[in-house]
Amino acid sequence: MIGGGIAGTTAALALAKIGADVEVYEAAVRTAAEGGWVTLGPSAMTALDQIGVGERIRAVGFPVVEARMVNTVTGQKDRLSRYEPGHRWSSTHVWRRDLLSVLRDRLDQVGIGCRFGLAVTASEVSADLVVGADGARSTTRRLLGNSTPLNFAGQVIRYGHHPMPVPGLPRHVLHFWTHPDGVIGYVGDDRDGSFWFSRHDADAPTGMVELAQLLRPLRATPAAAVVDMSELSDQYALHELDPSGIWNSTDTVLTGDAAHAVSPAAGRGATSSIEDALVLARSLRQADTIAAALDVYTATRRPVAEATYRPMPGHRPPRPTADDLFLDEIVRK
Repeated sequence: MIGGGIAGTTAALALAKIGADVEVYEAAVRTAAEGGWVTLGPSAMTALDQIGVGERIRAVGFPVVEARMVNTVTGQKDRLSRYEPGHRWSSTHVWRRDLLSVLRDRLDQVGIGCRFGLAVTASEVSADLVVGADGARSTTRRLLGNSTPLNFAGQVIRYGHHPMPVPGLPRHVLHFWTHPDGVIGYVGDDRDGSFWFSRHDADAPTGMVELAQLLRPLRATPAAAVVDMSELSDQYALHELDPSGIWNSTDTVLTGDAAHAVSPAAGRGATSSIEDALVLARSLRQADTIAAALDVYTATRRPVAEATYRPMPGHRPPRPTADDLFLDEIVRK
């Protein structure tokens, strides 16, 4: 496994569950700080249950049961449940560092070796299968002959956190306000406080949008109550990766952002990586050869990635069912 982030650790745990002998190589040291947070979809929570960490993730995170959208120009309002048919749990909001900590602790518990602080490439390791989970700027992708470049998504983003939730806004609900220059979002919890972001259109990835301009739309919402007291992230340019091109050879495969990085605007990055892991493990368990399994995996996951990358107006990208993420040897609860 090349990469020990969310995609790599989840895939390692799923492959170990079907009996594979797995070793993980991660370029960063284990104590490296991981900033930000993610909201995992119901399918991701089903998948995390399959590899034995779902309960712990739910304990360190909090549920997100609904999304509410407001167009500040037209006044149009929409609501969307964050539950999905066939999945037991709603979405779950969790600090990225806590998610990774739980996944990496699970590697230790099941005896999967992870070499932190060691950057290797697919050409430097010998294995029956090499999984490239090395992120959006994947070296494994280039070694496979996939030269698809990252694209600037046309927006920059800042994140904010405050230890108290916004008074008057429902907890465990994702609130989105669209405006002419972007989108702002908020979710809150009594224990973990307020989480918000401001995405703003930009002409170039190096173009900085002034902080006052980024925060102005927030000041017109109830989230204004915590903005000035929040801890702020740096400003980041958002990128995405067209999921076309080579995903696999006979013994090497891409997973997660290495295959299909999406902007946070899609809200599917970590969830898709976790889904990939379970589908890859299922494909390997069911196929006669590794090469055949990798072809099945790519054929299964690429259409989902394409629909997420360029969604049709009014259509949600396909979601895997619980059965799609079920590893045969695991007894369902």
